[in-house]
Amino acid sequence: MTRLLEELVAGEGEKLAQKAVELALAGNVKCLHFCLDRLMPRRTGRPLDFTLPAINEARDIAAAIAAITTAVNDGNLTAEEAGQLMQILNGYAKALETYDFAARIAALESQMKKSP
Repeated sequence: MTRLLEELVAGEGEKLAQKAVELALAGNVKCLHFCLDRLMPRRTGRPLDFTLPAINEARDIAAAIAAITTAVNDGNLTAEEAGQLMQILNGYAKALETYDFAARIAALESQMKKSP
């Protein structure tokens, strides 16, 4: 069904969008709502007034986790927001770990090539 609809409006998308905007500007509330939903989707969160400490190596993540914990304890972050930040930190930690392993393997391979 979706492909059929896509084929029906193929090449007409710009005209349809223009018509929806015209109707919205003319006061059609449904078209106005539709246009605003597409142009400015609802936010699922709020901007955080929280800055993580700089993270340049794996051990810096401990300070970031401490800052998140303190912010939750002080009521500056919700548990959900803290959880999302922790996911970001976990991803960053994995990236640092992968980079570290790759660098160590490259160094070992280089040493092995130099050894007789």
